[in-house]
Amino acid sequence: MSTDRELSDEDILRHYAQRWSIECFFRQAKDQLKLDGYRVRQVRAVKRYWILVQLAYVYSLFESNSDFSDGLDLLRKRKGHSLVEFIYCAAKQNIPIDTVKKQLHVA
Repeated sequence: MSTDRELSDEDILRHYAQRWSIECFFRQAKDQLKLDGYRVRQVRAVKRYWILVQLAYVYSLFESNSDFSDGLDLLRKRKGHSLVEFIYCAAKQNIPIDTVKKQLHVA
């Protein structure tokens, strides 16, 4: 669909095809990285949030060699593994659970 009535069907399709990767980015960023879920109001904070989302997107692509969803799953698994390892090491060192909770910001 286009508001420019002078464009041919082929031109419209070509323009849309060029934009397709951008559309995919925004859909995935909204669905999986909560791009549209920020709760900040200052322009500076919104810009920072968008930058973090874009970095997470690119990093996920990089980690999976081009598939965003696979890369994001991989990163989430790694985060879970790191958390388990941290708790395990803290338990081995007899660190009190309250200290661990404070470090994890869950208490």
